[in-house]
Amino acid sequence: MVNKLTLRLGVGCAALVLGLAPLEFAIPWLAWTPRAWAEGPPKAADLSTDDPDNADTLRLTGLQDKFETLARRLGPTVVAISATTQPSDADDAGKQEDISSEKLEAMLERTTRMVGAGFIIDSDGYILTNQHVVGEAESIWITTDQKKVYPAIVMGSDPRSDLAVVKIAAKDLPAIRFAPYGSVRRGQWAIAMGNPYGLSTLGETSMSVGIISAKDRALPQLSRKENRLYTNLIQTTAQINPGNSGGPLFDLAGEVVGVNTAVILPEKRANGIGFAMPITPQTVSIVQDLKEGREIAWSYLGVMVSTPSDHERRQAGINSDCGVRIDNVEADSPALCSGQLKAQDFIVEVNGQLIGDSDEFVRIIGAAPPEKEAKLTLYRSGKPLEVGVTLGRRPTSLAAVTRARQRFHWQGMLLGPIPANWDFGHTERPPDGLMVLSISDDSPFHKQKIVQGDVITTVAGKTVPDVTTLQQILSQTPADQCSLSIAGRSDAVVDVRQ
Repeated sequence: MVNKLTLRLGVGCAALVLGLAPLEFAIPWLAWTPRAWAEGPPKAADLSTDDPDNADTLRLTGLQDKFETLARRLGPTVVAISATTQPSDADDAGKQEDISSEKLEAMLERTTRMVGAGFIIDSDGYILTNQHVVGEAESIWITTDQKKVYPAIVMGSDPRSDLAVVKIAAKDLPAIRFAPYGSVRRGQWAIAMGNPYGLSTLGETSMSVGIISAKDRALPQLSRKENRLYTNLIQTTAQINPGNSGGPLFDLAGEVVGVNTAVILPEKRANGIGFAMPITPQTVSIVQDLKEGREIAWSYLGVMVSTPSDHERRQAGINSDCGVRIDNVEADSPALCSGQLKAQDFIVEVNGQLIGDSDEFVRIIGAAPPEKEAKLTLYRSGKPLEVGVTLGRRPTSLAAVTRARQRFHWQGMLLGPIPANWDFGHTERPPDGLMVLSISDDSPFHKQKIVQGDVITTVAGKTVPDVTTLQQILSQTPADQCSLSIAGRSDAVVDVRQ
């Protein structure tokens, strides 16, 4: 029996030094070694199509050219993500023109780092990745294929779907295209690009090629452990490793079919099995909500279900290959409170959608509107029933980033939107601005008497209604010109140089 370890691919990395022995290649159709090369390059082969072997070589060369073309075209759309759990307030860490890939690498060597990958979904700097890559990060940087480094902020995240959108202050970026839903087929080519073990932090994201091994895979143990939805996954032989999380899985047309998310690593250094979350209409909808900082709400019913056999379905009176069996109704759940569901009931439809198996049931229930009534068609004691149950809102153990929870570290301050329930007392609530959620003693603004609860209304004379605008201002303005105004202050303008 092989012991297997299932890992998500965003990891904390330590520096690796690999000793490489000299290699001699023995490739039959090239037939050369480094020693032979020293005596002169190999002579060009006669690739006449009259010879079947040469015809095969031409076809392989054509495929090679295709992959090379895709690497050049797709590379600029894929990024490496570096993150730390500690905030970074260094001037050269927060401004794109002051930081390089070498500076970033040197800075990350002094701290605990997390690495992952992402891909550009909007030319205005929006990047899709996995939530587990950036979910605990205080500071995030993006390195492009061309070795440019940008500080990034999280626009929105959703732990349940394990998706997040981050943004950099850049425009006119090359963006990916999603493949049409339903176009993925077992056996088709698959191309993974990303940041394995953080090797792409210095630029040029890694590329590997394989095929789609299977569809509709699930990782139930990892799903239960982390309260995530790892179902309907794509399995691929395209080599992916820790650090590839959030990177794209492309098809041969150069369109994204999935988001690389997890890998099973057997012992004895056997090849791993990679998994990607497919691009579905629901995925696209979630991504759009995350771009705009909206919360993703998931529903739950509160039942444990299993996929019955065809024989068990027939015994229950179901004349098709659909339906799931309720094995248990959880305490204090919407299902129990409704009083309409029992163990051994067979649910065949939810809001008119047929249920094929337990994974599909979880996905359909989760995507239904929370705190709304769901219409269930079920079989009990061989008879069909129609019931309505109000679904609950699924609780999560991890905090999702929304527009109201966005955070930005700058000059020793933690800034964020003004809380909706914040009491300003007798002072009028500012119409715009970012609140100082905390400030360190060594912040240059600390001696200017800026305190927690102050609201910054302008930076460099420009209004800051949200975190994204502040990020844009700081990327375009020299640090010594970033004076700021505080709401309700008579001496409102504070100079960072003082």
